[in-house]
Amino acid sequence: MANCAITGIEGGRKKEQMKIECTQANLQRGLGLVGRMVGTRATLPVLANVLFRTEKGRLLLSATDLEMGISTYIGAKVDKEGAVTLPARLLTEFIATNTDEKMTIEVKDNDAVIFSKHYKATIKGISASEFPTIPEISPEFEAEINSNDFKTAITQTVLAAALDETRPVLAGVLLKAHGNEFKMAATDSFRLAEKTLKLNKKLAKDSQVVVPARTMLELVRLIEDAPGDIKLTVGENQVAFRFGEVYLVSRVIEGAFPDYEQIIPKEVPSHSMVDRVELANAMKMSTLFARDSANNIKMKISSKEIDVLATSPQLGENTSKIPADTKGEELDIAFNAKYILDILMVMHGKQVDLGFVGKLNPCVIQDLTDKSYLAIVMPLRMET
Repeated sequence: MANCAITGIEGGRKKEQMKIECTQANLQRGLGLVGRMVGTRATLPVLANVLFRTEKGRLLLSATDLEMGISTYIGAKVDKEGAVTLPARLLTEFIATNTDEKMTIEVKDNDAVIFSKHYKATIKGISASEFPTIPEISPEFEAEINSNDFKTAITQTVLAAALDETRPVLAGVLLKAHGNEFKMAATDSFRLAEKTLKLNKKLAKDSQVVVPARTMLELVRLIEDAPGDIKLTVGENQVAFRFGEVYLVSRVIEGAFPDYEQIIPKEVPSHSMVDRVELANAMKMSTLFARDSANNIKMKISSKEIDVLATSPQLGENTSKIPADTKGEELDIAFNAKYILDILMVMHGKQVDLGFVGKLNPCVIQDLTDKSYLAIVMPLRMET
C-alpha cells in the first residue's frame, strides 16, 4: 500500500482470548475518540472494526481507514491478556445505550461477551491478526507545540485548503519548521492563510511536510480537551501526533507545495481599518443576496467607509455600509464574500486591517492584535 500510513498485521494467527473490566464512561469515551476513523464503506471487513488489545495492564483501542490510524489507552482492569477486533458501530451504540456503571468484556475465539448488571450481549468479532498495524514511525524530525496554540493555528489555516484533490498538494496544510519558528499555511489558489508559531526549543534541523486537511480537522476535534503539548513526529512518508493518551498517524501528501510567499505583497500602499464583527455581519448579509452569483460581491473603499454591495437578478440587492479609516487610494474591488467571512470568523481581535494593492492584486487581511496570522484573498474581475 504505497504512501499509506498503515501497514502490516497485528498480532499472531491464533484464536484470541481476553477478559477485561472497565467503566461504561471510559469505554464510551475511548470509542468516541477512535470511532470516527472507522470508514462507513470499508474496503476490508476488519476496517469496520475497532481493535481491542491489552498492553502492560492497560487497554488499547485502535481504528484505521488506511489513510489515518488512531490509538488511545483507557483505564481498565485486565484479568486476561489478549486482542480482538469488534464492529465499531454496533459496539458504540450498545455501550452508549448501556446505563450500567461497570461492564466486563470476555473474548473467546473472536466472539466477545459483554455483560453488566442489566445487560448482556455476544458480539462477533474478527481476529486481531487481520488488523493493519498502526506504526510507530521512525522520526526524521520532532517538535513539541502547545496543543491550544496548535489547535488555533489549524483552525485559522485549514479553511484555505482546497476541497477537491485535483491538485492533491493544495488539499493539505503545509507544516514548516525553521529554528524556533513553526509556520502553517494552506491555499486553494484563490485564498491563502498563514500562521506563525514560536517553539520553546530551537530545532537543529529544518523540516516541512504537507498533511491532508482531513487529518488536521480530525486533530482539532481530538485536542479539544487536551492541555499541554502535542508532539509532532515526521517520518519518510508519514506524520504522527501524540498528546495525552492519544496517538494519531497519517500519510503525508507528496509533491511540492506552492511557493506561496511570493504572492504576498511586499508593499501594501492602501489600508482600511474596520471593525471585524461589523465587516463579518456585512459579509453574512451580502451572501444572502449573492448566492446565485457564487457569493460575488463588490466593495467600494473610501476614506471614511466601505460599502458592500450584492446583487441578484432573482432576489434583489443589498448594500451594507461599514465605518472605516482608510489610508491610501479609494477603489472598487470584487471578492467572494464567503472567503472573507471565513477568515474573519477565525480571528479574535476587534479590528482588522484590509491591505489593498489595486483592484486586481491580492487583498491582505490581518488582525491588528495578532501579527502572527496573515490571510490573503484574490479579487474577482469586475464586470464593466
